[in-house]
Amino acid sequence: MENANSYSRRDFVRLAGMAGAAALIAPNFAFEEAKKRKFKIGATFILWGYNSDNLEPALKDMAALGYHSFETFGNVIDDWETKRGGFGQVVQKYGVPIVSAFCQTDVLDPSKKKAELDKLIRWSKLLKANGGKVIEYCAGGRRAKDFNYKDHAKYMIESMNDFAKAVTDEGLVCALHPHTGTPVETEEEIYYVMNNLDTRYMKFGPDVGQIQKGGGDPVKVCKDFMSLIEHVHLKDYAGGETGYLGYSPLGKGQVKIAEILKMLEKRRKKMAGMIMFELDYQQNGKPPYTNFEAAKVSRDFLAKLDYKFTPITA
Repeated sequence: MENANSYSRRDFVRLAGMAGAAALIAPNFAFEEAKKRKFKIGATFILWGYNSDNLEPALKDMAALGYHSFETFGNVIDDWETKRGGFGQVVQKYGVPIVSAFCQTDVLDPSKKKAELDKLIRWSKLLKANGGKVIEYCAGGRRAKDFNYKDHAKYMIESMNDFAKAVTDEGLVCALHPHTGTPVETEEEIYYVMNNLDTRYMKFGPDVGQIQKGGGDPVKVCKDFMSLIEHVHLKDYAGGETGYLGYSPLGKGQVKIAEILKMLEKRRKKMAGMIMFELDYQQNGKPPYTNFEAAKVSRDFLAKLDYKFTPITA
């Protein structure tokens, strides 16, 4: 098809002249260039569950649906490396490369810092050894009902700077992931920490569904911190009882997915990580889809936006 198109364009130039041909070719050229700008999109494995047993079922479905990469938890990589014969062998089996690991450390309790730092460095080394590039970093610690980030601000910023620098020193990118139920949840908290962290080390890895659920505006947040975005969890949020903690397959919720993707396209070539489809697993939930179906609904929504997926067959 490409050769046929090229031939017809040369014919037209020869017969109609350069000026007339340019008017016809320019829109086609612009369309081709637009297609080149489209992200390759991966998936996080949380839809399939939280522990090491869920890794193979997740990779099997991701490969069949054509997702380009995946993300799992740092502790899952650790478990496969130390107890299950190696993480790399299971990744190679399904052919979906890892790009990132979700890692959480406590930012509220100084007595835990050394252990948390050691853990994060260990997970960073394992991720890098298996070809990953980004630590999707989540600030952890128990968030009480009366939690006020201002009461913890000094240690939060100091500890996150140290954690991010440690990741950077391992040759990876550390990207902050705001998350409901953690010390960085609301829009106010996001703006505070991102405006006070040392962004030489801590970049931004927004989860647009989490921001929506936390009462923020994911379009505004992404726009304001676009220059720091290195990785993104692309998640939709519908609210209520969905079987997925209020989240939904892409295109079924309130998040302006297409608008966010359009903005992110301009950042694509500068990002260390990727756009990752995500939908949260809910223990004892009653989801309307199987895991495969939910991932397929989301993939098909993205395909309608001209994102391409190539299934991997065994």
